[in-house]
Amino acid sequence: MITADDPYPGGLFVLLTVLIGPAYAAMGLPAGLAVLNSGALGLFAALFAVSQWITPKYPLALRLSCYAGLTAMTAWGEWALAPGWWAAAILTAIACANLLVHMRGALLGIAAVTLLSLLSGAPLSAGALVMASGAIAILRGRLLLEIARSRASRKAYATAAVDNERLRFARDLHDLLGHSLVTMMAKAELAERLAVVDPAASAAAAKDVHEVGRAAMIEVQQAITGYRSTSLADEIDQAHRSLDPLFNSVVVTMPERVWPAQVDSVLAWGVREAVTNILRHADASECTITVEATGRSVRLDVVNDDLGGRTVETGGSGGHGLIGLRERARELGGDLTAGLRQGGGFRLTMELPIDADEAS
Repeated sequence: MITADDPYPGGLFVLLTVLIGPAYAAMGLPAGLAVLNSGALGLFAALFAVSQWITPKYPLALRLSCYAGLTAMTAWGEWALAPGWWAAAILTAIACANLLVHMRGALLGIAAVTLLSLLSGAPLSAGALVMASGAIAILRGRLLLEIARSRASRKAYATAAVDNERLRFARDLHDLLGHSLVTMMAKAELAERLAVVDPAASAAAAKDVHEVGRAAMIEVQQAITGYRSTSLADEIDQAHRSLDPLFNSVVVTMPERVWPAQVDSVLAWGVREAVTNILRHADASECTITVEATGRSVRLDVVNDDLGGRTVETGGSGGHGLIGLRERARELGGDLTAGLRQGGGFRLTMELPIDADEAS
């Protein structure tokens, strides 16, 4: 069942063009009947337009009333006005997918419209077309619902993945700094108390604060380095774990490593940044990660089909975002490009020079 928060298969106003058929068929009618036919067509068109605005959150009575009005006008038009009014039955059947959101109700509504058209003199081929149009409208509604649910699941998964990574890093920093900060506070309090009664002991306590602080700073630097520096193979494995549940296809092409560890670390950070941007910004279903190495350079290419066509923000300064990644690439004499690609999607490309003699 489609709920009020889900998309609805309305908005098919362009299909009002099928009413050209009954309008043309009425050209040979007497003047008074032709005017009546035109007015009825206008009223039917307005009612169909309303049916395309009505969402499942509206009361069932209102939706049933709209359906009943469309059905009654169709049957009356086919019986009393131009024979081409069976085309209005197509629109009524299509409206069932939006007004009668339960599958069984929609099918019954379409069957009723088809039967009334046949009883009003419409040919069997017209009845078959009415039934087929309604069925296609139902399938379209189911497809819209599944797409909405898939996007909601992908968004929830991406948000959870990013939040879990933040929590992991926050937990690591807490465990790392908790003891050092508590020690520094205790030593500083001791130095403050001894400042008057024992200056020498106070100076020693202050020195301890300095030493603990310096050690903590080194530990933080090592933690950050370990967080940012990883192997390309590990990051590609992590990319598979992050993207495989969401994506239809994750294709990786990577040769045997022939580049230095420093280059490998920057390439790994490039994969991590690209995957993070995909999770946070892209509405993609496919991702391709390609690594190509020559005797003088190595090239990383990460491409996704970003269905929404949205750009990725470059982030702030320092070591975050694409700006920081570009700075790392340039420190090694390479460069980074990132942006929308022709035909849709997003591409991140990094090229770094390598020296075969330095490979390890």
